[in-house]
Amino acid sequence: LALSGTLTVEYPHPNTTVEQGNKLSPKVTQDAPKVTYKANTAAPLNLEKTYTLVMTDPDAPSRSDHKWSEYCHHVETGIKFNDPQGGLISNGHEVIKHMGPGPPKNTGDHRYIWMLFEEVEKNQTFSPINDRINWGYNTPATGIERWATENNLKLLAMNFFFAENDEN
Repeated sequence: LALSGTLTVEYPHPNTTVEQGNKLSPKVTQDAPKVTYKANTAAPLNLEKTYTLVMTDPDAPSRSDHKWSEYCHHVETGIKFNDPQGGLISNGHEVIKHMGPGPPKNTGDHRYIWMLFEEVEKNQTFSPINDRINWGYNTPATGIERWATENNLKLLAMNFFFAENDEN
């Protein structure tokens, strides 16, 4: 999978930067993070386009039980950049309000995946997300891949971290 840039995710609590699979406590990842995109020099952003940022949990309620998977934690659409190299994501339309990780007790590590997509269509309208569980599709192990395909979104970058219930 060739990506077009780097997604940096920094939660407000000290030392809580997402680093491609590091482990963070749910307690320090509840508030919405600062997310920055940096385009590869060979793949600058098209400033005429808009972008979508999401966070999903494919391990809900656990890695062996996917009845709530994927769980939608954040969707922001219509993001604009002023620089072809990217920058801070701060001006989108929050479709699904940010919800920090909440892995149930004794369910092990959960992956929390942040993704940035290019909205291929101008003035995009999106299929609704009627529920956080299964992204509203009512089909276990369904989520961002189906929603992104339905809405013709092109993946540019991703980052993820693991979190486990703090009481385990």
